[in-house]
Amino acid sequence: NNSTGGLGGQKGSRKYEEFRVSADLKGDTGFAGIGYEVGMTYIRELQDQQTTDILIDRLQRALNGFGGANCVGTTPGANGCSYYNPFSNAYPGNPALRLTNPGFVSANANSSELVASLFDRQVFQSEQDTFVVDAVLNGTLPITLPGGPVGWAAGAQYRKTNYDQRIGSPFYNAQVTPCPVAGSTTCALRTGPYIFLGQNIPLSLEQDVYAAFGELNVPILETVNVQLSARFEDYGGQTGSTFNPQFRTKWQVVEWLALRGSVGTSFRGPTAFNVVPTGGTSLAGLAASGGNFKSVDNFGNPATSAETALTYSLGTIVQAGNLTATIDYWSYRLKDQITTVPANIVATAVAGVGNGSQTVNCAHPLRGLVTFGNNNACVQGVTVGNDIARVRADTTNGPTIKTRGVDVDVTYRFDDVMGGSLDVGANVSYVMDYKQAAFVFGGSTVSAAYEAAGFTNFERLPGTIPDWRGQFFADYTRGAHNLR
Repeated sequence: NNSTGGLGGQKGSRKYEEFRVSADLKGDTGFAGIGYEVGMTYIRELQDQQTTDILIDRLQRALNGFGGANCVGTTPGANGCSYYNPFSNAYPGNPALRLTNPGFVSANANSSELVASLFDRQVFQSEQDTFVVDAVLNGTLPITLPGGPVGWAAGAQYRKTNYDQRIGSPFYNAQVTPCPVAGSTTCALRTGPYIFLGQNIPLSLEQDVYAAFGELNVPILETVNVQLSARFEDYGGQTGSTFNPQFRTKWQVVEWLALRGSVGTSFRGPTAFNVVPTGGTSLAGLAASGGNFKSVDNFGNPATSAETALTYSLGTIVQAGNLTATIDYWSYRLKDQITTVPANIVATAVAGVGNGSQTVNCAHPLRGLVTFGNNNACVQGVTVGNDIARVRADTTNGPTIKTRGVDVDVTYRFDDVMGGSLDVGANVSYVMDYKQAAFVFGGSTVSAAYEAAGFTNFERLPGTIPDWRGQFFADYTRGAHNLR
């Protein structure tokens, strides 16, 4: 393969481009001291991915003597048709390691043209345009407290996203070539035409989000400050809207010590991908199939709602001489997390874990998310884990998460160290617990509740959660020089 320096193998590419422009306009309305700020942002993101894979039908035809781009007629090995030799005597050696094959027979070698004809290049291109407009008014209320006047801000936001996804090969397009044989659309298992990789489909998505928000800054005393805020977002459709208030306060107990706390809700809304009732196909090594890769069909869900979290924190701030430190206890209770039904957990629930030869439970409630070979037939005591052909992974609102921990941030400055200053410090976080509730989908339990903190959480939510994480640093500055 000349494109890889003669060392063999395939050639793929990933290309990403992003363009972003923002503009702000701010000033005074000239009325009651009210100020304004209007901001606009435009983002354009381009993606180009290309990967090659062997087509099942072309490989089978080549094994039967009908290989090659110029093959015509019905006689194997004639009229431009060639046999493909999959055995080792067709290969002169290992080009990557520059090793020769003593069993190589030149007459049995496959031509580069024949090998090239077996492959198809998957071309995936996407373009996303995001437009955001913010408008905010701000000022002070005619209310003065011992700590000063009450400040306020209120505004609105509009976000629009357009996404277009193009598929550059008819074989890569699951709507055109859903079956292993090109031109056929009536196969029982629509696994696509590739030996290994999955497929995708053209998409054109649009999302409009409207938001309104407000905030009050209330200086109750010179040493006590309170902030009240709220935000409303409307995603439309079945997702609907979400309203999230927050309360924050700070008390300067003495000059070197302050206490702070907050309580409120936060949210994360679904993207256009999360709610479109279709998607592409990926691959995953399933523990139920002995680690063999199987197709995973990813589907969005129009009923996906925003995930929300009830959060609160209590902390202290110390600023004494050259010492600055913050210690905060935090707690999150996250509901309706936006996630997908984990394909590996579904497969394991239905087929267990093993080398793929273990029998499956055809009566399991999640069996409907698993497609087996042999026209999706599942025979109790006969069908095994390696018979899994594909698993469906739907976007959904997942189980509740409860997590809490402590964050510590400490910095100390040493003055006049060899004519400069030295800062040493640490940022450390300790996760006390991360409790994942039982995952129920379609009335069936996907996974039981578990504690995730301190575990790698391989193939289960939320991924690795170490008990401890942090960084330690030293920063030396002298004049124009800095060493960190």
